[in-house]
Amino acid sequence: MEVQLGFFDALVDLLKLKPIFLLGLVLVGLLLLVLFRRNRGLPKIKITVYAFSMYYYSCLLWGNIVGIPTLREFSRLSQLGESLFNPNINLIPFSDGLSLSFILNIFLFIPLGFFCPMISKTYEYVKNDILFGFGLSLIVEISQLFTLYRATDINDLITNILGTLIGYLCFRLAIKLKLAKSYSEHGGSLKKDVLRYFPIIIVALTFVITFIS
Repeated sequence: MEVQLGFFDALVDLLKLKPIFLLGLVLVGLLLLVLFRRNRGLPKIKITVYAFSMYYYSCLLWGNIVGIPTLREFSRLSQLGESLFNPNINLIPFSDGLSLSFILNIFLFIPLGFFCPMISKTYEYVKNDILFGFGLSLIVEISQLFTLYRATDINDLITNILGTLIGYLCFRLAIKLKLAKSYSEHGGSLKKDVLRYFPIIIVALTFVITFIS
């Protein structure tokens, strides 16, 4: 019984966000209101649900799972006399084989690969979705050069891209099974996609809030 309670407590702690993340939630909501007022043809409920879902998941990813550098960590390292730049780099793919962490890293980016095309029609093209996953993963790996116990690993880059691709395939499957609607059903051209930068804004916002938290 104690083990079950311990697991439950750990799960609740993992899913819980710091109060500072409420600021980002408000900012995302305000941005959505502005976009909806200027573009009344957008599917408001769909975009709102997936935008907030992506925001929440990004907060969990940066704040509780991935481990990016923070001001608090920089302050602690400075007080200990440690260097802020701590490169621990692995550029050899599959050096540890297909470990559990390898598999888990794939799952981490599946939601992001799914949310992006749900929010913006730009990411209904697989190359754009993959490019998003690659760019985001690369930024994370570079940021971990400034952490003490994290490694910049080529395997993480590979698994994150695979996760993004699987997320995109899940999106396509949802469309095929009529569980979700494609933006092509709402009309409009790709050049007029006012939400193309919205997924980037969401992850950038959560990244910054995590850094200063």
